[in-house]
Amino acid sequence: MSKKPEYLEKGDWIVHAYYGIGQIQTIETKTIGEDKARYYRVDAANSTFFVPVQDAINDRIRMLSSSYKLRKAKQTLRTKPEILPENHNDRRKLISEITSHSEMDTSAQMLRDLLHRKRDQGLNDFEQKIFDAVEGLFIQEWSIIEDITLDEARSRLEKIYDEITG
Repeated sequence: MSKKPEYLEKGDWIVHAYYGIGQIQTIETKTIGEDKARYYRVDAANSTFFVPVQDAINDRIRMLSSSYKLRKAKQTLRTKPEILPENHNDRRKLISEITSHSEMDTSAQMLRDLLHRKRDQGLNDFEQKIFDAVEGLFIQEWSIIEDITLDEARSRLEKIYDEITG
């Protein structure tokens, strides 16, 4: 797991389990009913979301991975895949469990294993949807970490795919 920060600041990049990657823009006070609370306004690729300041450090949010974690994730992609269970219910449960962590290393593991399953047996709709979502988040995070375009990150990932599925 990524180390949870003690506090977040304007400009910090975060990965939200549901909303994806975003950058903290401001802290705003919002009134909900009779309660006032402070929120981080986070701009993501296609949306804006708000994270309560007092509850910002939780299991749904992590800081953007480091360059070191990206290198480790790329190494994970190149390792021997784990065979996913044949039973689709068991496979779905395992995939859901692994992807709930949203860490770069577990994302790399899921991409690797689903890529091999796709090549050997194909993916069902659920698996393809997960593969696409995990891959998109992985590419977006890679592009921010290395300050490259999404297209360049996608190209680099596809080169790794070519190496491992050769």
